Amino acid sequence: MLNKLKLTLILLGTIFGFAIMTNGATEASKIPANYTFDYQKAQVGSVPYKAKLLNKSAYLWNYSHTKRLHNIKNYPNSNWYVFYAQVKNYNGKRAVYYYVGASSNFKIKGWVWSGYLTRLLAKSPTDFSSESVFTHYVKTDRSQRLARAILKLFPNAKLKLDLSQVAVTGFNNKPSFDPNYTNYVDVDGMKPAGASQNSDNIMWYLSKTAGKPITPRINHVKSILNDNGYTDEKRQIMNNYSIGISSFDGAQDSPSSYFTTPYPSEQLDDSQNNGTLIYLATEK
Repeated sequence: MLNKLKLTLILLGTIFGFAIMTNGATEASKIPANYTFDYQKAQVGSVPYKAKLLNKSAYLWNYSHTKRLHNIKNYPNSNWYVFYAQVKNYNGKRAVYYYVGASSNFKIKGWVWSGYLTRLLAKSPTDFSSESVFTHYVKTDRSQRLARAILKLFPNAKLKLDLSQVAVTGFNNKPSFDPNYTNYVDVDGMKPAGASQNSDNIMWYLSKTAGKPITPRINHVKSILNDNGYTDEKRQIMNNYSIGISSFDGAQDSPSSYFTTPYPSEQLDDSQNNGTLIYLATEK
């Protein structure tokens, strides 16, 4: 739990239990009639979720379920923040519905059946022991979209697990304690030309914009890199560098085994993490 910018509050007291789930699902008859979720009472506010199937229609409705407002299928680049949840009865069927907003634009909001969404979880590099497994995770997992975009900025730098593990445990300093690397480049700490506050650097910018659309954020990072002499041309020839990256970008960093229910809980959902951490270095 040494992750930079971690927004975790330690869970205290008893876990609010409402229907122990198996394989992320339960029968409607087992849903407590009084189950609700209110982000204003939760440990870290609204809870990040993602669509289970990006190419499947899943509609957001008004409260009375009489009008379709949006189709999740039309927003493949959005995650979905759950603000409220409750049991609803439609056509004689009981089910949990979420009131959600799109990470790309909170004006895109409405009530959606909970079965269309699943928690957005991310792993720390410290959770991995295999280089190949870590690389596959970064290249394929939904939570790693920002990481993949950052890697494209350094197309010839090699993603390394051990350097990523160094990045996640560093805090505003060059992780020179790793004896396998030298010539560290603290990408996190770079600021725009003329900026003097740490709050202007890449680390804080990516944290403040966690979960937002990727392209404008990457363009801002590119601008900062250019201001610091890391132009497109220079980044293209950094083939002797390795890159370490740890990206949560608004996902939760608790493992899936931590949760006893697929539904948001005001006590369980306590570990949202906005950090994205980046280092470059050369191997000795």
